[in-house]
Order: sequence, then C-alpha cells, then structure tokens
Amino acid sequence: MTYKFLIYDVPEDGIARITLNRPECLNALNTGLLLEIYDAADKAKSDDKIVVLIYRGAGRSFCVGRDFKHSAELQKTDAEGWFAWRKRYRGFGPQTWMHPKATIAQVQGHALGGGHNLAVGCDLTIVASDASFGYPEARYGQLAGRNHMWNWLVGPKKTKEYLFTGRNMDAAEALRIGLVNHVVPLDELESAALTMARDIVQIERKNPGYIRLNKMDINYRHQELMLYTTINPDVAEQKALETEFVTKMKKSQEQFYQNVSE
Repeated sequence: MTYKFLIYDVPEDGIARITLNRPECLNALNTGLLLEIYDAADKAKSDDKIVVLIYRGAGRSFCVGRDFKHSAELQKTDAEGWFAWRKRYRGFGPQTWMHPKATIAQVQGHALGGGHNLAVGCDLTIVASDASFGYPEARYGQLAGRNHMWNWLVGPKKTKEYLFTGRNMDAAEALRIGLVNHVVPLDELESAALTMARDIVQIERKNPGYIRLNKMDINYRHQELMLYTTINPDVAEQKALETEFVTKMKKSQEQFYQNVSE
C-alpha cells in the first residue's frame, strides 16, 4: 500500500515508526488513515528485524480522534453515510496491546477519542508535558463505559470521573494515576521515545524472543482487558454494529409512531 496519510520508516536497527501525517487537522482519523494504520502495523508485524513499533503524530498533536468533518462528508458521498467510518474502525488492539512487537506511543498535544485509544493502548506511553487525554464525545452523551480500557488501566473511580464530566486529563494527572509511563519536556520527547526503544532492542538482540514472550505473558494475566474492552477487535466491531442498530431502530420507531398517529 502507498501511504497518503501517514509515514512509515525504520530510523534505526529494530525500530519502526508510524507517523500520523495529517497535521493540518491535528491528525484526525479519516477512513483512509484508519486503513493505513492497520496496514502499516501489519507491515511491522511481518518484519522479523523489527522489535519496537513507535506511534507518533506530525505537528502540534498526536491525534484528536475521529475526523467528524470527514464523517459529515460521508453522509453526502457514501451510500452508508457516516457508518462507513464506523464500520471500518476496529479499535487499535491488534496494532498496539496485542501486536507482537513492543509498541510505544510518543505523544504531544491532544490524544483524544480514537487517538487516545491508540496512545494508551500501546505497551508504553511517553508524553510531552503539554499532552492531554480524554473523550470529548462524553460531553454529548456519545460514549459507553462498559467496554472502556480505563476500567482496567486506572480503575472505576477515575473512569467515572472523566466519563461523567467529559473533562480532559493533563499529562501530570495521567502519570500520577498510571495511564502513561513518562512525562518529559516537549523538546526531549523524541529522544526519550527512541532511547526507550533502543534499550528494548538491545535486550531483544541479546535474548531473541524475550520481548514477545514477556509481553504475551503479561497480557494473559489481564484476560478481562483483552476480552471485554475495545482492545479486542471483536468488541470494537460489536460496538459499531450496536451503534448502527440503535440508530436504525430509532428511525424505525419514529416512522412507526408517525404511521400509528395518522
């Protein structure tokens, strides 16, 4: 695949990078970028020389999540309307938490919605001091908590606080409650991510198979996270179908009651 919305490179031995490259819209996720992320992650997966996969965003922010302007355009240009985006979104579990390589998110600026999922779904999340996290859609009642990663990563109390209020979380708070691994000055962010990646590569080169074995062992000790959250692509797909069903049912019911009233 030729990439239009991201850059895939191998800057050093054992390290691959996926750079979301829509800085003009803060790397918002349109359908093209979604599919390219899935493809690029598979590319790193199939490369035996790669040990670490780094995700980062070009420009001021990591990723602000779904491109809602693009979804509005789909209403006019695609037969499935905005569902065309939702049906293509399968979460980022196989690209992060369940990916066979060690994954690192290098985050500056906003990591919101689906961009937040990409950032915190990585094995390690290294962020600049200006980073913020959250789900703005919660402010509009568009978020369900039952399949939420936060339930396992930060616990139910903090999950309720941020889902109930729709507030964004700053870098200091994210570090304090264990959502991210390190907070560094913005001008040190790339160096910090690469240093971490080099350390991982060094251990893997001395002990082939060590990183993947330990990653899988740690993951399997958290079965509920892998089974019940959108880390699981089947759960992400189910949520897409559920959204479509509820919307269609609402339209059907409205038509039913209109017909009955006439």
